[in-house]
Amino acid sequence: MHDANAIFAYQVVPGTDEILAFTETLEFARQEASQHFEALKAMGENVEAGIAIYKVGLKDPVLSDVVTVLNHPEDAVARLIQTIERVELIT
Repeated sequence: MHDANAIFAYQVVPGTDEILAFTETLEFARQEASQHFEALKAMGENVEAGIAIYKVGLKDPVLSDVVTVLNHPEDAVARLIQTIERVELIT
């Protein structure tokens, strides 16, 4: 059963958490991160750091948070994410 207060994410750029891609389940995160990793390798990109997968704990947003995120998507992480915990590394 899926934890309604958690989603998963993986690094888009290996070794950095500046850009994350989000998924609903750990299985989807594993699958997408592995495909992304293989595609980067095929393009000759540096993937030595691997791609980290994270469990992302979500806040229970209040209505003002939802309005802020809709008007200012750049504030989504601060308004919606409570915790980020590394759970795996794709290499």
